[in-house]
Amino acid sequence: MTRRGALSTLVVGIVCIALAYATAWWAAGTPTWGVWLMIAGTALLMSGMLGLSAQRSGVPTRRATVVALLLFLLLLLGFGVPMVLAPETSDGPLLLGLPLRAAIEIYGVGLLPALALPLVFAFEFRDQGLDQASLDQLGEECEQLRSRSGTS
Repeated sequence: MTRRGALSTLVVGIVCIALAYATAWWAAGTPTWGVWLMIAGTALLMSGMLGLSAQRSGVPTRRATVVALLLFLLLLLGFGVPMVLAPETSDGPLLLGLPLRAAIEIYGVGLLPALALPLVFAFEFRDQGLDQASLDQLGEECEQLRSRSGTS
């Protein structure tokens, strides 16, 4: 995902969310397409932010692009599938102690990205630290600053 692509994704997501709020404000009731605008806008916004934040020095990586697309699909399905499922009943199936629609929302939209995204960032930025030469140079600059200020 390029920087321009990520910014475009953010703008489209913001416009979708704004239109969804506008439909909820001005339409009589909340139309279904307004809800889908909110779902799509949220998914676009989150994946666009991931795409922007995962770029390394302006150079996009394939892994970050794939993860941004997977996050988009996960959020779109995680918010969309409960919308099309039938309403819950008292004797309906439970998934890890929750009704199916709530389980999809909590585990699919809340828990899964919270577990996966930190791992992606750990792999993506594992070599972004300072090397030994940079650390030595930083130590020398700190010593020079200490000697100028008279503290030790």
